[in-house]
Amino acid sequence: MRTLVIFCCLVAAMSSLETQKQKRGLDPEKLPISQIFLNSIRSKTSGSNEESLKRSRRGYRAYFYNYLDEIAMSICAALPSEGPGLIYAVRRTCGEKPTCKDICTDHALRKQGPHEVQGLNWACSESLHVYKRQPSLADNYEEYTDSHKLGLAIYRHYSCTIGGCGPNYCCCRAS
Repeated sequence: MRTLVIFCCLVAAMSSLETQKQKRGLDPEKLPISQIFLNSIRSKTSGSNEESLKRSRRGYRAYFYNYLDEIAMSICAALPSEGPGLIYAVRRTCGEKPTCKDICTDHALRKQGPHEVQGLNWACSESLHVYKRQPSLADNYEEYTDSHKLGLAIYRHYSCTIGGCGPNYCCCRAS
């Protein structure tokens, strides 16, 4: 009997939590496009019909464990370039054959972007290795903690033709 009461309380609490999330605007159907995954940009049968876009909410874990993407993107955007253009930090799998030059100039990659960028000139501007599982430093907002300790690490290859387990991010530019 006691287990049943606890179970009922948990179900009620979870239901209340879902209602609160919807009131705060966390309903997946109402999230901005930047907060969702697009499982299918264009359906082969319906062209560029908006009904082919499927929205599904990212879990909170993605915001804390995907920080490598933000690090790579900040480096790619900070690198000097030959002029105006769109910059993308594209993930690359360790050990795969294509180099960053191959990845950035691949027609399949440009088709993932909006129609306006598909016809632009795509090139690689840099390849990076953003190291995973680096030491986590303490928050230093209030006091100077963890000073003189190593934290995050990034290796810049100064090349777009490195293969193997070298780069895990490619800096691609569309201009």
